[in-house]
Amino acid sequence: MGSDLGYAALALIATTVYYIAFLVFRASARRMEPLRGSRPFRVARLMLTDPLWLGGGLLLFLGLGYEVVAFSAMPLAVAQPIFAVALVMLVAYAVAFLDERLSVREWTSVALFVLATMLIGLSATEDGEVHADATLTGTLVRPWTMIAICAPAVVVAALVWLVGDRRASGRHARKLAGVAYGIGAGACAGLAEAGIRGISIVYRETGSVQAVMESVYPYLTIGLAAIALGQLQVALQRCRVAIVAVVLTVIGRSYLILASSVMFGEDWPRDTGPFLLRAGGFVLALIALVLFPRYEEQAPEPAVRNTVRPALEARTLPRWPSSPAGPS
Repeated sequence: MGSDLGYAALALIATTVYYIAFLVFRASARRMEPLRGSRPFRVARLMLTDPLWLGGGLLLFLGLGYEVVAFSAMPLAVAQPIFAVALVMLVAYAVAFLDERLSVREWTSVALFVLATMLIGLSATEDGEVHADATLTGTLVRPWTMIAICAPAVVVAALVWLVGDRRASGRHARKLAGVAYGIGAGACAGLAEAGIRGISIVYRETGSVQAVMESVYPYLTIGLAAIALGQLQVALQRCRVAIVAVVLTVIGRSYLILASSVMFGEDWPRDTGPFLLRAGGFVLALIALVLFPRYEEQAPEPAVRNTVRPALEARTLPRWPSSPAGPS
């Protein structure tokens, strides 16, 4: 019992550190020059040369590492609610201290996302064996499986970057909301976490670091994590951290489950109860995505605009001399 509480506390601390990294990334993004998704190498250079961003990256990987330790020692049904609690704490902080405002529609979506995360966690079972290819050659023998898993995440991230750049300029343009960036970064983050899981499975089965390095999973993790971090940085410069973090988390966890079922042969729950919980969690996540606004609401233009034109007309219209007063 004591060890379970210890791992639960470690999971909460690790998840909190993980989300603190988001706040550090946001502070770093706000002091950077404008980031463009169509120039990924420039984005990478600005990130890797910023000490504040590097500090956030260290916190992120520390939190993620301890999450792996804690979550591997406790049931997913316990771990996922802890993850949801930390996510709620981040949203509360963003609202209270970063002056971020959410509409009723956005609050509803956030609530649905948190509920979906908990339902997916409660659906976890211990049924079935998982297996990962221990060699890169074994993966390349059937490349279409890996392409089918990776392509949607990469394509979505690329589209969000390019569309976000195109719509971010222009007088009547509307900025993409954080939900779009969260989807792109979340899919890549979930696939990177699937790579981390593949590394742990290969090492557990072989006990060899060389076997891990010969597998596809380290390269999958590094490549997709780089895309996710780049898109996250662009998102935090343009959007509210509360929205980006919520969508990224839920999409990432959902994509992790879907990718694991294909890559590692992990079956969905077969019992009626867990199956309905997982299906319900995915349905709620989909409803929340549909409900989220696609574009940021435009702030009303200041009233001074109404006074500019009359003042301009007063200066440009000819001033006729007034007629002389008549005799009294």
